Amino acid sequence: MTDWREFRPQQKLLNSNFDGYRLTLEPLAQYSLKFDQNLHVQKDFELGNDSYTFNCIKGFKSINQLSMNNENLYFIDQTHSIQQISISADQSLSHLQQPFNVYQLPKTTLNASMFFISNSLVFVCDGQSRLFLLNTSTPKWKLLHEEELTESITSPIRLLHAVCCEEYLHVILGFIQTDCQLLWITFSIGSSSEIKLTRKRILNGKKWPDFVAIESNGQGIYIAAEGLSKFTFDSQIEVKPEEVPQKPVVENIESPYRYIWSQTYTTIEIEIDSKTNEPQQWSIVIESDHLKCSLNDTILIDAKLHDKIDSKESSYTITKDKNNQLNITLQKATSGVFWNEVFKEGQSIFGDIKMIDMPETNNTVDDDDIKQAYNSQQLEECDQYSNETDTYLVRFDGDTHRITHQALICNQILFTKLDPPLLCIRHDVDGLIWQINSVTSNDQIPWNHEATLNAFGYVQASKQNRKFLSTPPDCSYALISDISSHLYLYKQYSPASNLPGSSLRNRKTGKLVESVAKQHMISLENRNEILGLLTTNERTYILTDDQLFIIAI
Repeated sequence: MTDWREFRPQQKLLNSNFDGYRLTLEPLAQYSLKFDQNLHVQKDFELGNDSYTFNCIKGFKSINQLSMNNENLYFIDQTHSIQQISISADQSLSHLQQPFNVYQLPKTTLNASMFFISNSLVFVCDGQSRLFLLNTSTPKWKLLHEEELTESITSPIRLLHAVCCEEYLHVILGFIQTDCQLLWITFSIGSSSEIKLTRKRILNGKKWPDFVAIESNGQGIYIAAEGLSKFTFDSQIEVKPEEVPQKPVVENIESPYRYIWSQTYTTIEIEIDSKTNEPQQWSIVIESDHLKCSLNDTILIDAKLHDKIDSKESSYTITKDKNNQLNITLQKATSGVFWNEVFKEGQSIFGDIKMIDMPETNNTVDDDDIKQAYNSQQLEECDQYSNETDTYLVRFDGDTHRITHQALICNQILFTKLDPPLLCIRHDVDGLIWQINSVTSNDQIPWNHEATLNAFGYVQASKQNRKFLSTPPDCSYALISDISSHLYLYKQYSPASNLPGSSLRNRKTGKLVESVAKQHMISLENRNEILGLLTTNERTYILTDDQLFIIAI
């Protein structure tokens, strides 16, 4: 059973008194490494006219080409070679060595992608049909395993995420057939370090996901995307069709009698007219969730109510001067909750809603005068709500193929990261960092509010040319890069003054200000497109076609 969750921010991590960022001219140390003339970074995949669709643009454009492992930087060049830039703690950033080749991919490589799963292991996909597992512990990387994908895939393939847990390796690949598909491959590591493919799973979805991450324990997978994905194949466990529970229905009783109903904030009113002045035998039984009504031993209503009521406070009257009219007043257990219908299951005569003329001379109406505008039976097919365009974050169990946790993402996803897995979701003007957890039971919290980037949702909206957004592990700053040349760095809190004995006070309150949030505008000497961006607590790395920039924070 799906456990519906909400994104509930921690109030202690929200700053309602945030006073904005102060533009500062304080310089940030900037270093650069110009590559050799013949070395150029791999570009995004060139889409043809047939593949120039929303899903393809989202899946294969604006990919971050820069990776980091063991404090070294890696990228793939246009000759399909994996290049390494060594950056050690004792090395001068102004005298960095040229990148050097650590592994040569096949010449048939289309648009390669890689993901480090440990200090010595990395998965690399050639963008077409092959997946490589490489050992990075030697200066020249060694091939441990090569897997040829047997699926008939016509679109490029992108490696989305991979993890190593105990004796298994898990990797997720994304590609587009008719729908967007995710291929979840599991490898086992034998006693003699033999790598063997043990399991394949496929998930289908209508839209390319904003976020995909395998749990660190390999038991589940998180997906954030428009609409919901579903398992379509598992090589070990049969994927059974999901059993859709039958929606309770109300059977209509053919009868000359009809009921009319209306509601206020606190009550439900039901009227039934017997249409005769002859004495009638009414029988009414009111329970907390059920109503039974019969006339002369003929059942008119025997059904469950839409919501709970207070049976002790509910009542009925029979008005004999109005053709033996029955009036039932049901007291709502929860005031203020409007009902779309009176009954949800059972059997009942036909009913209509009672239309009430609203006062025209007074804009304020008493609670008891407010009536329901329509009921669900009045909706047509075009009015029915569809969830295909809603964005959800869901957790799938890898064995049961069922959604265990699910939440509706009502606001914009600003950016995502995979090491560790997290999402930054806009909340009012802020950007909230949500950490993704590995869960073993439904009682465990699948995600939690870890940090807040003050006013980041507001400031990023004004950057129309933004390409990459990121934050370091300690969330001490947020960074926005344009398509080329410019970056905007937002330090969350910095000392208000570096001069001893000096102080800064708020003009309005007079209180001493110990720290302020600062905005830095960074211009690069290279006007080429920015192809990669990485943020650490102390540095930011920017990769262009033929140059690496390092900003010391």
